[in-house]
This record gives sequence, structure tokens and C-alpha cells, in this order.
Amino acid sequence: VFEQVSRAVRKLLPVRVHSGLYEKEDLAALLEQQKNQPDNRIAHGEIDLLSHALTFGDKTVSDALVPKRVVKSVAATDAVGPVLMNELHASGHSRFPVYEVKKDNIVGVLYLHDLVATKKSGTVSNIMRRKVTYVHEDFTLYQTLQAFIKTKQHLFIVVNSFEEYVGIITIEDVLERVIGKLIVDEFDRYEDLRAVA
Repeated sequence: VFEQVSRAVRKLLPVRVHSGLYEKEDLAALLEQQKNQPDNRIAHGEIDLLSHALTFGDKTVSDALVPKRVVKSVAATDAVGPVLMNELHASGHSRFPVYEVKKDNIVGVLYLHDLVATKKSGTVSNIMRRKVTYVHEDFTLYQTLQAFIKTKQHLFIVVNSFEEYVGIITIEDVLERVIGKLIVDEFDRYEDLRAVA
């Protein structure tokens, strides 16, 4: 009799033995379940952060880059001054690829804070940083974050399989994908960069 009852219970409630190994999807589902628990003691923001971090490594540079068609770039021959400063600030970015002759010929990077801090007049070529670092559009965001940390750069020029310039990616672009929120740039809070200068 006991054996018959035991078999009936096993049919109705099959025993599932978990191997102890979890896939990302398992953890994401667990986090979502935790978030919806009435007695949840983990802040929703922290759960969201963990969820974003779980899928971060699956995304590539092409998922987060700023495409070339919308990148604000600067000519190496552009004059330094308030007009340029306001124009760059209006773009909403703080780092800009610098080109010579053609927009695809990137020769440096201009940082807005370098422009604000400069006492020199002249052209962008006097202020820009000449080190240009490239990253392939198929790199994962995890690989790209490691490259940002290793190179101590803040902007990479993104290229495709034909080594064509297709856009830019900044460290903020990568970190925004990790945390799932926009990062406010150091200059975003200023309406008038002339006043900052």
C-alpha cells in the first residue's frame, strides 16, 4: 500500500533535483520573482542593476555605439573660441573625434573640459589629444569595458570588418548599459559654457 501511494505521489508531484548550476536566464527569473515578492527586502533599483549586469556581456559595441551619422566631430583646423564651445556643448557630448580633410580621417579626440580649461587661442589641433583608440563593432561590451580600463581612454572610434569608421563609443555608453540609466556628464548641468569658462 505504501509503495502504491508513493508512486501516485511521484506521478502527481514529480521530484526535481537541481544540479546547482544556474543559467543567466534562471538568475534573471529569480530576480524578477524576488522583485514581485510582497516581502521583498532588496531595493527594486538594486534588482534592476543586477538584471542589467547579467545581460551586459551579451551585448556588443554595435548595440551601444553612437552612429557616425549623428556623431558631432570637429575639424582639426576649427578655431578655438566661445562659438565652438557652445556648439559642442549643445551636442550633449563631452568628447569629440577630430578629423583632418575628410570626416573619416580621425586624427585625435577633443575633450570639452580641455577646451574650457585652455587659455590658448588657435585651432583644435593645438588642444586635441592625438591618441586615437579603435574598437571593433562586434566586441562585447564586457571586452570594451576591459579595454577602457586598460587603456585609460574615454572614447573609442568604432570600426566594422572593413576597418571603416562607423561611430564612437564612450565609457559612459558602456556603463549606461550596465546600470540601465543615463549618466549625467560633468558638463550636462551647465546651460551656458561661456559662464563655466
